[in-house]
Amino acid sequence: METLKSAAFATFALLVTLLPLKAVEQIEFAVPDPGLITLGVFDDSGHLVRMLHRLAKQEDFRIGLNGLVTSWDGADDAGKKVPAGHYDVRGYLVGTDVAVSGEDFLFNDWATDSGFPNFNNIQDLALLENGDVLLLCGDRFSLDGQLVRFSPDKGFLWVAPINQALRSRFPSSRSHGCFRQSDTAGHLLGGSVIRLLPPTPPLCFSPLLASNSSSAFVLSNAGTGVFSLEDGKETFFVPCNSCVPPLAVAADDSQLFISSKGALLATSLPSLDHETVLEAPVENGSVKNQLLPPSALSADSSVLAAVIGGGVWLREKSFSKVALPTPVRDVALGTPGTFWFVGEEDHARFVAQASFAGEMLRLLRPADGDPQPEKIRASRTTEKFAVLEALPGLQRVRVMERTGAGEWEIEWERTLRDASTFGFVDGIPSANADKAPADPSVRVRLNENPLTGSRDFLTVHAAFDALGSTLASPDGLPLVDVSSRRDIVRLAIRAGDKPGTIRLLQGNGSFVEEFLISGLGDIVPLNAGSIDIP
Repeated sequence: METLKSAAFATFALLVTLLPLKAVEQIEFAVPDPGLITLGVFDDSGHLVRMLHRLAKQEDFRIGLNGLVTSWDGADDAGKKVPAGHYDVRGYLVGTDVAVSGEDFLFNDWATDSGFPNFNNIQDLALLENGDVLLLCGDRFSLDGQLVRFSPDKGFLWVAPINQALRSRFPSSRSHGCFRQSDTAGHLLGGSVIRLLPPTPPLCFSPLLASNSSSAFVLSNAGTGVFSLEDGKETFFVPCNSCVPPLAVAADDSQLFISSKGALLATSLPSLDHETVLEAPVENGSVKNQLLPPSALSADSSVLAAVIGGGVWLREKSFSKVALPTPVRDVALGTPGTFWFVGEEDHARFVAQASFAGEMLRLLRPADGDPQPEKIRASRTTEKFAVLEALPGLQRVRVMERTGAGEWEIEWERTLRDASTFGFVDGIPSANADKAPADPSVRVRLNENPLTGSRDFLTVHAAFDALGSTLASPDGLPLVDVSSRRDIVRLAIRAGDKPGTIRLLQGNGSFVEEFLISGLGDIVPLNAGSIDIP
């Protein structure tokens, strides 16, 4: 019985192929099994002029005496009538064995967390007392930064765009001033002398982040934005009126501290409308920060810590220097009477904790080959700190806490790699595959065609457009929808380990997804005859 059925399908397919059809008249073709149907009209040169059906279900067609029925009105995909000539109608039946499965996110641990907002670099961070972190992130394909709150248990809680909102407020150029010598009432500000500079065009610097118990503060080219820790909404904004780029920022619940080459300022919170110039640290009778302004700051309600000239200075009533054995790159106030810092020794960096008196309490060195610490943020209430580490093409955020036994252990960590040139190297996904030969297509052996009895080969390639990513035939007919993401900028494919399978990588610079497409042998070429346009 099956033999008779196959013979009938083969006879009908041959008749359809041999008989030209007239435009707008019905097109009838046979399908041997269930599946999705892609059907197109091609001119004599093999160019696709009209996509009649794109992975359509069989129930979308009318049932005829000898198969499924569709029609063509003689127009191309733009709705324009095609020239006179001979046109072929053909396509594919994609069987039910064809399947797509997402295998993994690669090179970016953040991408696996709920609500991942697409970023490929971390510019700054803050550690909240409940263990969440704030990340100031960027994307190489966009000028818009993001402030995000991340919970190790719940994923990304909220996302606040930065530069996009700020640019919308200031679409055109505006005047730029410098740090003021007087407050808003006209009274002269005390403290260090402020060097006035001529107005300059808008500055370009990496944004800076600070936080207190209720708010996050982002200093960007356009100004200072204040964001609620609860939901990420911007609660306040002050335009930039400085021609001097900030170098460091810190906050407590009453003041925002900003370091620049012009001064070290303390601005009142929450209004951000009053600035005080803090007195300069003095060392050996000279004013230290006129030449070397603070490159890092950390603050709480009673202490301000600053890194000046590679040393740590603490300000309770006035600045005093802490004697440390190594140069310091970053500092973070910790539990009462202590601070954490990133030190450097013999061209290698480490993380250490010290007392205000300069006693070294703990020292943690990265393992050989590990990322080097760059920024450190610490809890004021518990023995916990977060560190941003980096190597060329790699960033890692690691949160460490002290156990009851006194040991330091990793509470959680996430790694982010530069994978802008991802692909396959020797069959293995690689973040950098620019020098590896890439196969733009894969040849697949199809199952026996029930209509013709032949076993054909089909060359498939990967493509992406506004609808997402697909596997397509050489003549441009879509065969498999891989994903509906609209932000893909790069694809890579290779033959899978088993017959009829393909491995596909796709990404946009912030993430790389790996897919396995299987059952590709269950694709049947369809020939729906030809049409002559007079």
